[in-house]
Amino acid sequence: MDWGAFETAWHDNGCRVLSDLAGAYPGERLYAAAFHLFYSDGAQILAPALAANTEAAVNEEHGFSTRFAPPEWRWDALDAASDAMSPWYQRLTEEYLAPAATEAEQDAALDALEAAHDSAMANVCKAMTTTASRGGIHGSLPPGFVVVILEGQRGDEEARLIRESVDPRTLPTIPELAEYLRQLEEA
Repeated sequence: MDWGAFETAWHDNGCRVLSDLAGAYPGERLYAAAFHLFYSDGAQILAPALAANTEAAVNEEHGFSTRFAPPEWRWDALDAASDAMSPWYQRLTEEYLAPAATEAEQDAALDALEAAHDSAMANVCKAMTTTASRGGIHGSLPPGFVVVILEGQRGDEEARLIRESVDPRTLPTIPELAEYLRQLEEA
């Protein structure tokens, strides 16, 4: 797999979808986008969902906030981005998972694929955040706009995925995300 081309494809598709979203809702203040719903089962890997949320859509009740909970966001799955990446995921399945014959080979192939995919998606997040900070996605995005992996289904791994997907120089500029990460790491 040409991971550089894969990352570029995700970056370009994700930026285009977010630009279209920001343009369609000019009165909304998008503060973040996130990749979540990562899925692989040893037989296939599917594109994660790209989600986006606005300040107005954040709900806070009884000590729970939806600020970093993509399944609760206004746009929990921007299908156009994932759909555009489907051919890449078919290739990943064919390249990594299809050749594995034994259970041990399948486990090893899945582990290798998940590690490579996590790394690539972290790179995509950092690149998209950089593009947004330079005004390259849409002029209405605020300076603190961030793209991050928020995969709560992976439990203890979520903090690591956040750290890997957000540049360490950027994290302190987004106090809410830094606090969310601190809470995850203390739990």
